Amino acid sequence: MVHRLLLLTTGWGVGLLMLLSLSLGAQNLERSSERLRLDLGFGHHTVPLPSGVIIGVGLIAGVVAGSSASALAWPRPSPVEEDRE
Repeated sequence: MVHRLLLLTTGWGVGLLMLLSLSLGAQNLERSSERLRLDLGFGHHTVPLPSGVIIGVGLIAGVVAGSSASALAWPRPSPVEEDRE
């Protein structure tokens, strides 16, 4: 259980730090000529964003999802191992 919690908090913490650095770095992208709009699928579009922000958000989502999946897939200890602790 401790390993799962450690994996989960580490992954979310890294994702939060990456989001912070992406937010700070995106402030310098005002003059970027390549701006994309995301189609959200139900008739709404996002504001024009630099392509680096879109890629960064996708990377952060992958880190958080991967760490959450690895925490859920961590094998449970057998009853014999629980008695030793």
